[in-house]
Amino acid sequence: MNATRWPRIFALLALYCLAGAASGQAPQSPDGLVQVKPRQMELAWLRPGADFRPYTKVIVEKTQVAFRPNWLKDYNLNAPLNKVSPDDAARIMAAAQTNFDDVFRDAFRKAGYEVVTTTGPDVLRIISGVLDLDVNAPLGDTGVRTTWIITAGQASLIVEVRDTVTNALLGRVADRRETQDLGRQIATSATNIYDFRLLFTRWADICVRALGELKSVSPVPTDPKALQSP
Repeated sequence: MNATRWPRIFALLALYCLAGAASGQAPQSPDGLVQVKPRQMELAWLRPGADFRPYTKVIVEKTQVAFRPNWLKDYNLNAPLNKVSPDDAARIMAAAQTNFDDVFRDAFRKAGYEVVTTTGPDVLRIISGVLDLDVNAPLGDTGVRTTWIITAGQASLIVEVRDTVTNALLGRVADRRETQDLGRQIATSATNIYDFRLLFTRWADICVRALGELKSVSPVPTDPKALQSP
């Protein structure tokens, strides 16, 4: 992982009220989670002893979306002929939220999980945040100027899972990625949505597969040295 991402992701975790300061091997955060080595995400934590086998249904909470701090100000300083208004920014966040939620719910449905709205002993709650969102050409081609891009942007993801009966926190992952490099292309609203949906789909697929693998090794070992996240 790029070393410059670590401070940013840990800061996002703290702001999202999900952080656990960690040092040494398999550190334990104040909320009882133990940091483990993920294979596909940048950071991950699990609760020793957690049993994921009972969960056949999920509640996918509406994701929280936030731009990178000062993104709007910085973008408008660098693009005075194509400024983004606060209303534009609100529409972009709403589109990100809608597309992310649709992608995650579809991914769990396709994997055989029932997406529900009521709690129960077989229901897992998925809570997520798309944070530090950075869109390279948010307005696309407005006719005033044509903007060429290599990637649509980047964002950070934080996902935590909780039992819906006890609200016990069972696990958390964090990751930061750019959208896929599809080669030099003209930025449009459609390409922005397409590229970020690809990123959201990648994250959703990783989370769904990880839950399946956690079910196969549950309960999570109580020995922190034996923990390794999917």
